[in-house]
Amino acid sequence: MLNNRVSKAVRLAIAFGAASSATFAGQVMAAGEEGADKVERIEVTGSRIKRTDLETAVPVTSIGKAEIGDTGTLNIQDILSRSPIALAGSDQTSSAFTTTTVGLNTTELRGLEEERTLILVNGRRFVSGMIPSAGYAVDLNAIPARLIERIDVLKSASSAIYGSDAVAGVVNIILRDDIEGVEVSGQTGLTDRGDREKHSLNVTLGNTWDSGNAWISMGYDTDKGIKSVDRSFSARDIRATDDGIEVSNSSYPPGARINGYNGDGTPYETATNSFNRSAYRQLATPLERKYISGSLNIEVSDNVTAFAEFQWNNAATDGSTIEPVPMNVTSDIWKTDVGSQTLGMSIDSPLVPDLLRTNLRKDGIENLNETLFVRRLAEFGPRDTSLERDTTRVATGFTWDLDGNWALDTYATYGQTTQTQQNGGQMNVERARFALDVEEVDGVIRCKDEQARLQGCVPLNLFGVNSVSPEALAYVTSPAKVYGKVEQSVVSSVISGELPLELEGGLLAMAAGVEYRYEKGVAQPGDLAQVGAASTNKSAATAGSFSATDVFVEFSMPVLENVRIDLAARASDHSVVGDTFTYNIGAEFRATDTLMLRTSYATAVRTPNVADLYGGRGETFASVTAPCDGLKADGTGLENATVAANCMKDPAVAARIQKEGIFELSLFEIQGVGGTLGGSPDVKEETADTFSIGAVWQATDELSFTVDYFDVKIEDAITQLSRTTVITRCYESTDFTVGCNGSYVRNPSTGALTEVHTSSTNENTIEVSGVDLEVDYRIDTDYGTFGSQLIYTYTEEWKTTSQNTGASEENVGEVETPKHRFNLNLTYGYEDINARWRARYWDSVVDTNQTQRLPDAYHNIDSVMYHDASIGYSLFDDTKFTFGINNVFDKKPPLLPRGVSAMTTANTNSRAYDIAGRAYFLNFETKF
Repeated sequence: MLNNRVSKAVRLAIAFGAASSATFAGQVMAAGEEGADKVERIEVTGSRIKRTDLETAVPVTSIGKAEIGDTGTLNIQDILSRSPIALAGSDQTSSAFTTTTVGLNTTELRGLEEERTLILVNGRRFVSGMIPSAGYAVDLNAIPARLIERIDVLKSASSAIYGSDAVAGVVNIILRDDIEGVEVSGQTGLTDRGDREKHSLNVTLGNTWDSGNAWISMGYDTDKGIKSVDRSFSARDIRATDDGIEVSNSSYPPGARINGYNGDGTPYETATNSFNRSAYRQLATPLERKYISGSLNIEVSDNVTAFAEFQWNNAATDGSTIEPVPMNVTSDIWKTDVGSQTLGMSIDSPLVPDLLRTNLRKDGIENLNETLFVRRLAEFGPRDTSLERDTTRVATGFTWDLDGNWALDTYATYGQTTQTQQNGGQMNVERARFALDVEEVDGVIRCKDEQARLQGCVPLNLFGVNSVSPEALAYVTSPAKVYGKVEQSVVSSVISGELPLELEGGLLAMAAGVEYRYEKGVAQPGDLAQVGAASTNKSAATAGSFSATDVFVEFSMPVLENVRIDLAARASDHSVVGDTFTYNIGAEFRATDTLMLRTSYATAVRTPNVADLYGGRGETFASVTAPCDGLKADGTGLENATVAANCMKDPAVAARIQKEGIFELSLFEIQGVGGTLGGSPDVKEETADTFSIGAVWQATDELSFTVDYFDVKIEDAITQLSRTTVITRCYESTDFTVGCNGSYVRNPSTGALTEVHTSSTNENTIEVSGVDLEVDYRIDTDYGTFGSQLIYTYTEEWKTTSQNTGASEENVGEVETPKHRFNLNLTYGYEDINARWRARYWDSVVDTNQTQRLPDAYHNIDSVMYHDASIGYSLFDDTKFTFGINNVFDKKPPLLPRGVSAMTTANTNSRAYDIAGRAYFLNFETKF
């Protein structure tokens, strides 16, 4: 029976990826050769129970060390995001327009967002790399690709095994432990255009001895990034029309735009006076990384082994830029958007040019607070972000073999990420207010306020290109510092072994344990940003923590010779949301020696993180649809009678209707609705139900198939409602109260909305289903070893439904959720040569399934196939060179100018399409 089980494990292993199969098959066969009394058991991803078989009831895909090296990957997010089951959560393009998350590299399975994918390193949690105010996700910059043995991707929920966040699945990164001697590796690369230079150097020292092994590794990587102007598709602000692509620059020009005039009084012309924001933007953010990692495994005694590991990583972005600040002087400085009429500037101010004064007076304007006054702060330079993230993690523990059967595994980890950044190009709006309020005395223009003059106030001339003097610039410039820190502590202990209960297929195996986890986060925006005195949006600090204590148990029951049932359960006591409970049920049926059928059902949770619970409220000016706009005195004008009645209950709205006969908002009032968004201590956990059923078939010794159907349903998904939804629900309520518990604020004089607020809430149901297929073929011939692997995902459904309204949005067929994705990998090896060709397919899609924004020519996007190739040659036994080309045929990304799926700096979508173009790399590795 033993030899039969072992042979099946070896044959079926190929279905999980050749790299990991070779590793595990060797271990299992070696154990079998020693005899039936000693079979080496291993812990596989998806179970705490050590077993002789690789496969479990849940599907796992493995990416091996060889594949990582053959793709020229410096960051493992690159290779994960190219897999059909994953997307980049945040990458160096999608984060280029942000400040606090710029340079992050994260991943998400099934497109279900990065918070729902649990990242493990050697089966243990890793600390988040994201500033706590922005969310929660492991920054894969912190895990160097050179140190990885393989990556296991568990394609099913697994909260009962690993705890919260394992909703979409688990990415388990297994680090190497076979290093002996000195290894030196390096890589250089660049694109066909001569940019995005990448360089890497790594030195690793290791040793293995009878009772253990140890290694230490140091490295440096740099990625120079790409400027938006260096690619034709992102070089300009553009929009799509039925007649083709048009330039559509920003209407916030460097010389100001005031009531249809330039700052100097000449007529504003879009063609000549508008501003190209792309000239300052990054298509891919530059990134520099330094790291040190190490590991020690040692036999303390005959039955106790201990380990310790540490990682330190510094990831920095220096000079990541976006365009200079677009300043709306009337609202940002004079606060007219919140009803202020006392601040402004008379057109008789000595700063106002004569021609502008004359034209404005002809238009009936006597004060600049009566019209739109906008300007690009070009003299302040681009908004640049110089940011560093330092991630430190240590883990230590031991395994105690109690009696040759039962073993106790105990470990503790501590990790922290600190983020420090300096943001440039900002203005102190309070000082700007003084610097715009001027007088002329004896032919000299000066600030009116004497106290401000004593503090260095210099008149600020915003009327014309380059009109701001260096002295004024020095007075109003506001450098901003941001600091964030996230901490994670985990202590876990698991006992596992076989119970003295023999079932028909063997002994009942179990694992049980307890785990404690503590998470803490703080984020501190710049001082002026916290009080709303900077040209950036006002933002409050974030601070909070939570803890969770879990107990869990797992059983593996060989109920028949060819049937195994796996059960797992976990109960958790969370300090904020309270008790949660999850479980897994899985079954394997070995129909023949070469065919295994499997199915699993699992529940999962994602408990809210620090950002969800305690995220500091940040200012936003995203557009809001006002529910009372158009209401007339006779009650007509609105389609919803409940909304009309509730609007009349609001005193400020009713007063305006009584005065004017209708509540009709001006464009300025519609566009001037501010507000905040942030976390909420009332948010609860998400829950999920997942189901899979599939088969693993080893058709021949060379050919294997794996197919699995998956279905995921997430309820109470944590999200932030749009502010339009917040105000609409407020007025549609039959239990309406003015202010809706602080959700909105109106100008008491005009009734116009001035603030609408939103926060984290449990809102949506998300349903995702489809099929995963893997086909592996490998054959040895006299002319070398040929291999091929197809990894394919068919997405049947990706739907979001509001639990409040029942409205649904189907996303399958949109840019980031194509119906079909696959990778085809072809490999060849002969003596000292190995070669790889990979084809990556992305199905035809549309920009959005909802309201179409782009003309058909850009809304409908053809399928695309990317090709990557590499060839390696072992010059000596311990020295290898690999040359590769990614995107061999230089496929350009489709244009999505201002589409729903477009990214701000790219006019396309980097999560779906290659933005760099053809790129070359050369790497080497040597041992001595």
